Amino acid sequence: MSSINLNNVSKWYGNNHVIKDANLDIDDGEFIVLVGPSGCGKSTLLRIISGLEDLDNGKIFINSIDVTDKIPSERGLSMVFQSYALYPHMNVSENIGFSLKTSGENKEMLKNKIDNVAEILKLDKLLHRLPKELSGGQRQRVAIGRAIIRQPKAFLFDEPLSNLDASLRVEMRLEISRLHKQLGITTIYVTHDQVEAMTLADKIVVINEGEIIQVGTPQELYNYPKNLFVAEFIGTPKMNTMKCYVKKNVIHIVGNIEIKTSIKTHHKNTKYFGFRADRVKMCEKQKGSLTGYIKFVEYLGSEQYIYVDCGINESLIVLKEEPDYKIPSLKKEIGLKILAKDLYLFDKNGNVLN
Repeated sequence: MSSINLNNVSKWYGNNHVIKDANLDIDDGEFIVLVGPSGCGKSTLLRIISGLEDLDNGKIFINSIDVTDKIPSERGLSMVFQSYALYPHMNVSENIGFSLKTSGENKEMLKNKIDNVAEILKLDKLLHRLPKELSGGQRQRVAIGRAIIRQPKAFLFDEPLSNLDASLRVEMRLEISRLHKQLGITTIYVTHDQVEAMTLADKIVVINEGEIIQVGTPQELYNYPKNLFVAEFIGTPKMNTMKCYVKKNVIHIVGNIEIKTSIKTHHKNTKYFGFRADRVKMCEKQKGSLTGYIKFVEYLGSEQYIYVDCGINESLIVLKEEPDYKIPSLKKEIGLKILAKDLYLFDKNGNVLN
């Protein structure tokens, strides 16, 4: 197990500054998830840590040792890729043990290590199968096994579940979480799926346009976003946000027409406000902070999401309700009750005010 530290790491592709002075401290045994939209630089940053990609500025330390100029094999890290990258002509046992076999590992010790890894990953009955005879989840477990057997200082995962269907992703997510708790090895995991980030991470690193925006626990990022980007990116469904201005301490929404709410604030620099779907409730029209019409409903079994058109440009406000909640007619105008204490306020640059 190891600590990993990034000091002012930068990467350029021509004139494109893909990683911008990244600073990150990862403690021994932590599970860190790098999350952000496609093309934000998270996989590039992971490859820089692994040594597969050179950096242009900055330093990388593993256990306080500068590894910036070391090749991947000298860093002691194991990487699991989006594509399983298994050797098609080798069976499960041969794939798992390949790296140790090529390094001259004793045959008996190699077999014992393969058997131990296979037992941990529940592959012990599949050791003689070829990759083509395995399911997607089984292939991914083989790829993880190949990483585990090297007893690395840290695991690096680059969107390992993106090729799996929804049910397999949930299964493998639980498997990866179980493995981390069992092995306790420092793990850096890249995904664009913020649900994976929320469920797996000790800490989440939110990246946008090559810049680390915020680092914190899932609870910290959900409840205390640093800015508008984090607020909208973290959470399912995403936070309801809209442009506004404050006049005589009352929030007015910028839309097709000016909408005056019943919500008051003393933050005169407010240019955006937001609230979570579970913090807004339907009520009678005259009692609501906003009014609107229900456009459609998503019923998900344990909960339902209600989308309401309040006449704010193309925006729909999302509410989360219990599955047995009786929804009014789509033609009926309803009120939406939002409490000032549940609001997130942002300035013109998107930085949080409260």
